[in-house]
Amino acid sequence: MSTINEIERVLLRGYYDYSIIHYPEKNKSIDIIARKKSDSADNSRSFILKVTSSKYVHNSKLVKDLKKMATLSGALPILIDDQVDEEVINDRDKVLVMSSTTFEKVVSGEKIFLLKTRGGIFVKINSKELRKIREEKGMSLGELAEKLGVSRISIYDYEKEDSYVSIDVAEKLVDMFGERILGDIISDFKTEDVKVDDKDLDVGNDRDVTSLLVKKLAGNGYKIVRFNFTTVDLAASRDNKKMFFCIEAENVSTSLKKFNEASKLVSKVNGELVVIAKTSKTLKAYEKESFNAYTVEDIDKIENEIN
Repeated sequence: MSTINEIERVLLRGYYDYSIIHYPEKNKSIDIIARKKSDSADNSRSFILKVTSSKYVHNSKLVKDLKKMATLSGALPILIDDQVDEEVINDRDKVLVMSSTTFEKVVSGEKIFLLKTRGGIFVKINSKELRKIREEKGMSLGELAEKLGVSRISIYDYEKEDSYVSIDVAEKLVDMFGERILGDIISDFKTEDVKVDDKDLDVGNDRDVTSLLVKKLAGNGYKIVRFNFTTVDLAASRDNKKMFFCIEAENVSTSLKKFNEASKLVSKVNGELVVIAKTSKTLKAYEKESFNAYTVEDIDKIENEIN
């Protein structure tokens, strides 16, 4: 199994700016958040990574947290699992599962075009390139369909975005048009829009800290996302504004660790961090460390932050 340090070395070689997230110690949904350095010549995608085992892959709650953060940040949600075949990406509900070797190829800019789903392994096709070459060769949809042994409608579908074909059809296309016909799963991956989950809006106990925040933010038109297995407890987005909220843990020492790790994560997604203290005494400890902090009693004052 790959280690976080091994993935760190891959990111260093790829000139990525990254942070390793150390909180919480157990049941953590995010290990690393990375983006290409600003002085880089290309615009490679950002990544939110969990270096994992197959046991994690099947923990839907942890995977959901990873996906939520990727959605908010526009980064690719990636699980590193060395039990996955090399040069193949497994699709887990819009989370990309791949081996460390495959991830290294992704970082170096190589095409990854094999996708494994429950239905089997399929090949990503560059739809625009397919249409361009077909038309350059003066070949109609029907002629290409006949050569491939598929229907004319299938060719029409192949030339749309996000086209995947069987390995047999892909081999025929490569024989006819060359490897430039192959697509790239990574470059074509689209993050989903932030969706409001009814459970995230459930206020439960009206005096619960999170419930108070949800009511305040939702009332100001924010989309709310709750987290269970990472450094932040709640995120809110409206237009291009992203706010992340951290609620004080069981003691000041643990809270400061949580807040510092949250700060690392939030800085990589261009968001604003607000911490919530449970008492005025602990508030002073967090303000001393330059955190933007409020007490539970002062939640109404957050109005200035969110407008």
